[in-house]
Amino acid sequence: MDSLSVALLPLVLGFIMFALGLSMQLTDIKYVFKAPKPFLIGFLSQLVILPLVTLLLILLFKPSPAFAFGFMLLSFCPGGVTSNVLSKLVHGNVALSVALTSVMSLVSIITVPILTTFAYRYYLGDESGQVSLLSMGLKMFFITALPVGLGMLINEKASSFTNKHRNTFMNVALVLFVILVILAVVSNREMLLKETGTLTLMVTTLLVTLFIVGVGLPRLLGVSWKNAKTIGVEVGIQNSTMALALSGLLAISANMDTMLPAFALPAAVYSVVMYLLIVPYILIFRKVGN
Repeated sequence: MDSLSVALLPLVLGFIMFALGLSMQLTDIKYVFKAPKPFLIGFLSQLVILPLVTLLLILLFKPSPAFAFGFMLLSFCPGGVTSNVLSKLVHGNVALSVALTSVMSLVSIITVPILTTFAYRYYLGDESGQVSLLSMGLKMFFITALPVGLGMLINEKASSFTNKHRNTFMNVALVLFVILVILAVVSNREMLLKETGTLTLMVTTLLVTLFIVGVGLPRLLGVSWKNAKTIGVEVGIQNSTMALALSGLLAISANMDTMLPAFALPAAVYSVVMYLLIVPYILIFRKVGN
């Protein structure tokens, strides 16, 4: 792995997280206290049910250890600003969506390093270099927590600046994300060509299941359609950007010879399939509960 890639990857993720922070503010979190029931259901669905559904899918399909870890890594990364936009398109509760995104982004600073390290050791510990929990936690802090916190601080103290330049930062972040997807595909093109069908089937099954559970569980618990379809978006839409970047960081930590290894492919495939499946979701639920 060349030194330029090693230096650039953390910077790419840091910039993307900074752009996310520019769209968040502390007042978003106050919604938690206005509607605790739908928030708590959405929060636990993302934190607990999402990884469990992913684990069950892995047990069902029995993918390679690398792909199994890649799917688990994806399940640990909560949705970003994309889920807020999609919640608006589906006529959901945008305030609830933003609150869930904000809180989950902050909580993930703690959960992602811990869960990722244990999953990595379980699936890949015997075939790849070991990853230190402390090292992973520190890297996560410096490339996620600090940029998000800085973005939020600037948004709070210089709202005129963020209102003027937020879209520019988000557009640059989108371009960087596309580059990460391309790098993941190019780095693993032979394996992707061989496993495209399996990966696509697994990603499709995962997304459909998550959308159904994400909407169905809140409805069973008495949550309104408006909030339920919002939770469905939050549960189904994961931050594949973070998953791709973390794949690179893990490759660096384990001294692998590629910047984006095979376990980055589930996130890369997901980032494409997700946009295809969210369209029928929006069309189905757009007029429900309005």
